[in-house]
Amino acid sequence: MPPDYLPSAVNLDGSFPPLLATFKKTESEIAAAYIIRTLQLSGDAWRPVAFPEIAARLRADVEAKNEPWAALAHNPFARPDVHRLIEDGFAEWYEGVVGGSAQFTEKGFEALRKWVRSRR
Repeated sequence: MPPDYLPSAVNLDGSFPPLLATFKKTESEIAAAYIIRTLQLSGDAWRPVAFPEIAARLRADVEAKNEPWAALAHNPFARPDVHRLIEDGFAEWYEGVVGGSAQFTEKGFEALRKWVRSRR
């Protein structure tokens, strides 16, 4: 069940790398940030996201020199790991298809809550 906040409410500018100290490992946090960035810019709704869509978003950010995304894409230490995000229970494969689309679990949504901008 989706949370009571939209992807656009998640502050991806609050740390570098984004979502620091949220999903146990930096690789998982970068993967989560890429998923959220993709969702923020493609409908702003929680849904499963496939790697080709994330890659296209990242390519567009690199070409436009949108930071911090362009810097992350060229950082040899910034390696997103959606598999780890899933292994730790923060996300799952949509319809159980490994390597397909990933979506956040309730555990993932709860971990993200600390990055949700307050409503004013």
